[in-house]
Amino acid sequence: MFAILLTVSLFSQGLTIVGHGKSFITAFPENLGFFYRNTSNSLRVTALHDNTFVDIFFNGSSTPTKKILNLMLGKTETVVFPKSAEVYQLNYSTQSIRINSTKNIVVHSVSSANFTINTISAQTNVVQPNANLGINYLIPSLNYTNFLTTFGISQSTSSFTRYDSFRLIIINAEDTENNITIVKNISDKIQLVNFTIPSYQLIQLQADDSMMMVKTSHKIAVLLTHPCLDKTNCSCSMIVNQILPVRFQGQNFVVPHIQGITQRQLVMTSNDEASSLSQNNTELTPSSSGYLSLSDLNTQYVTASSDVSLRLISPGLFIELIPEHMFAGCYLLPFYSNSKLAVVIAKTDSTAQVSLGSNTIDTSAWSEISNTQYSKAEITSSDPLALIWTTSSKIVVYIVDKSGDTIFGGPAIPINEQPAPNGCMIPGEFVVGYQLLKWTESLAYCTKLEREFACPINKYIQIEFTKQVNKTNVEGWIGLRQSLMTTEWYWQTSATSASSSVDYVNWANGQPRANKLEICASLSLNGKDDFKWKTARCCKKKLPVCYKPPKIFIL
Repeated sequence: MFAILLTVSLFSQGLTIVGHGKSFITAFPENLGFFYRNTSNSLRVTALHDNTFVDIFFNGSSTPTKKILNLMLGKTETVVFPKSAEVYQLNYSTQSIRINSTKNIVVHSVSSANFTINTISAQTNVVQPNANLGINYLIPSLNYTNFLTTFGISQSTSSFTRYDSFRLIIINAEDTENNITIVKNISDKIQLVNFTIPSYQLIQLQADDSMMMVKTSHKIAVLLTHPCLDKTNCSCSMIVNQILPVRFQGQNFVVPHIQGITQRQLVMTSNDEASSLSQNNTELTPSSSGYLSLSDLNTQYVTASSDVSLRLISPGLFIELIPEHMFAGCYLLPFYSNSKLAVVIAKTDSTAQVSLGSNTIDTSAWSEISNTQYSKAEITSSDPLALIWTTSSKIVVYIVDKSGDTIFGGPAIPINEQPAPNGCMIPGEFVVGYQLLKWTESLAYCTKLEREFACPINKYIQIEFTKQVNKTNVEGWIGLRQSLMTTEWYWQTSATSASSSVDYVNWANGQPRANKLEICASLSLNGKDDFKWKTARCCKKKLPVCYKPPKIFIL
């Protein structure tokens, strides 16, 4: 039996610890933009490693429709799609777009349509890597009339019933038939709607306010959209945002002030129907539409009583707010317009450690946020692609673009979860060999690949390994070995490089064993035991695990 959920929020635009990966799936929603015709749709692919090759599959093709060859670190390739790529029918479609790469990339989706210099339908969206997708999603209660009433907007599209509601695009992210269940609340009664989606196909539905949840048998991507969202100046703009699984929620948020926004509300989605939101220990009371108002437009700190998703909304603008526990160490900012603004939030005592590119952000740019440990800075960039990073406490960064009278944007793309002392660090790459080898043979194999023997010298490298490795039922060698002279364990990264310092270990229970014949270390590759280490005889044959260390990301 499903509980009745409190789902009164709207859009979710890209929320995760890291936004890079090797496989993505997305689609371009319809951009009517009050009947603008010259719609431009594109994907911007940025490489995080040299010699990156990308295949893009469109409209159900089993062979790449487009290719990007040999993309280098920090370089961006723009792939343009025709207007026919937009998903406009309420039904099944093959118009999904899959992006596969040989190395980690980030993907940014851009859609725009101009009519005059002051009216533009524009939207950007961070395409989430498949690793961030899931099988359980909360769907906001979307009442278009309530939204317009809240902001005092007259519905200019009232004669077109197809625009009276938001839309939900569900994309099957896997190469198998996907069983979908939509949970609805109709007159306080739970109803289930069941159907299937074929491999990599999608379905577009009207997102009425009865929708509560989507549950699936395999991973999906979920987009909420409106092709012609009314604004206050008798125009409209397409909106698109990607909802993430329920695990991407939190309780503490810093709500930023956005230049040019004079009206704003908060909307909240939670599994807990009793969840509430407080500001300065005062509970915020929802309006009849379910929206929550802050005392003023300044940047403020709010706390939820249980895990929630929180959004800041304004006519034409929907920004997913990043929970405090998911702040990161480095962000990539892909800008679209000539007005390039970043809103940065950092702990007040660590603002001197925050940089834009190679330059520390000037102290005069920071202003303290009342009743919090945080400060805010509004930073402009001269480049279409920028990096903001910190060497100490984690930060959060939002992109604010402006074209004509349209303000759009959302969270920047988190590249690295942890702060780094020398810049924006690109995570290392793991490679698991296909042939069973002895320990010394495995070391030589990694050296031939111009990689190190995998050495998870700290928990962050170990965690990164668990995210990247393709699980298998065999074991793999790592560069950990015991000295015959001292019996101490040491790291052997390559044939000529060794370190005696072993400060982090992930031994399985009962390990390491005191066996003079077992002086090498391996780990399980099936993931069932958290990739724990154990001792083994060096002459045993296992898969070599190689590693390319992190490097500084320079644009």
